[in-house]
Amino acid sequence: MQHRGFLLLALFTLLALTTAVAKKKADCKYKFESWGACDGGTGTKARQGTLKKARYNAQCQETIRVTKPCTPKTKAKAKAKKGKGKD
Repeated sequence: MQHRGFLLLALFTLLALTTAVAKKKADCKYKFESWGACDGGTGTKARQGTLKKARYNAQCQETIRVTKPCTPKTKAKAKAKKGKGKD
């Protein structure tokens, strides 16, 4: 029975820690530029953000750089016209 209590306490502690970490991410707000061109060498594109707002005495960087994978361009498929078989 004591093991159950310990596991419950551990679970609640873990939940509290993850909630605190999630809140910490929202302490720094940034204004971002548009995404740059795709870098063929790395297959990623990047953009930079400047600090807009810092909350609760958070330790925020003045500027940050984020990247994401480039999305392959796909050709738009022609949509079939709706309606009954009109000739």
